[in-house]
Amino acid sequence: MKEDTFEKYCLVIDEWFVNGFNGTKAYQSVYPNASDESSDSSFREMVGISRIEAYIKEKKDKAQVILHTSHEKLLEELKNWAYSDITETLMLSPEDVKTLPAEIRRLITKFKTTSKSYMVGDVLNTETVVELWFVSKEKAMEMIHKHTGFYEEHNHQKSNKMSKQERQLRLAALKKKLVK
Repeated sequence: MKEDTFEKYCLVIDEWFVNGFNGTKAYQSVYPNASDESSDSSFREMVGISRIEAYIKEKKDKAQVILHTSHEKLLEELKNWAYSDITETLMLSPEDVKTLPAEIRRLITKFKTTSKSYMVGDVLNTETVVELWFVSKEKAMEMIHKHTGFYEEHNHQKSNKMSKQERQLRLAALKKKLVK
C-alpha cells in the first residue's frame, strides 16, 4: 500500500472514531463521491488490512490510557450499575443528592424537583419532592453478560455449519412448508 493511501485510510479511521463508528459515513468523508454501497464494502475491506488493524488497535489503546479504562474497571462500573440499591436515595433533598457518592450519582439519568407551598394557619409550609430516574439494571446485566461471553455458547449452538447441499435441502424443505 502506498503511503498516501495509508494516510487517507488513517483519516477514514479517525473520522470513524469521531462519528460514532459509522464506517460508511467515515469513508465518504474522505471519498465524497463514493456511493453508500461502495463505501460500506470499501470500509469493510480497509479495516481488514493488517496495517489498518494495527492503527485501529493503537487508537483504541490510546483511548484506554486517556480514559483510564480496562475490562476490570468496566465490569466494576457495570456491577455497580446492576446491583445498585434505590433505598439509598429515598427521601433525599436536592442537597442530599449532591452529597451522594459518585458511584451512585453516575446512575442517575434524570433529576426533577417539585416544590409545593401551603399555609397551615399563619405558617407557610413548603414541601420539596425529589424524583430520580436511574439507568436500566436489565441493560447493565445484558452488558455484563455480553462482556464476559455469557451468551457465547448459546450463540455458537445456534450457528449451524451446513454444507451448500445441506443448506439447499433445508431451504427446499422450508419452502414446501410455506406452500402448504
